[in-house]
Amino acid sequence: MGNNQSRELQWFVDILQNVFGVEVDTNEIGVEATELGMEEVEDFFVPRELFEVLPESFVYEIMIADDPAANVWVGAVAFYPDSPEWCIQVVTKNGDMVLRKVLPFTD
Repeated sequence: MGNNQSRELQWFVDILQNVFGVEVDTNEIGVEATELGMEEVEDFFVPRELFEVLPESFVYEIMIADDPAANVWVGAVAFYPDSPEWCIQVVTKNGDMVLRKVLPFTD
């Protein structure tokens, strides 16, 4: 994979391959960066344990891939407010959460 791939996309491809044994072509992964409010996302996409008072929204990098068995994989990375650092990583398979990792802020 070339250096022009984002670290988020690289993470998603690596997780699918190394954790779930799924090979995907990076050219066939849909990627979208978006800011979503708390009411717009499933609870498992919100790192509630990291904040005394939750921000109104988080910026997410969302990646979607279909595997050869027609499963739909969604990877999401949420960013700390006003930071390039990730605060949560989530992977779903056909809408069910299969991986969730909360990342404490290290400055």
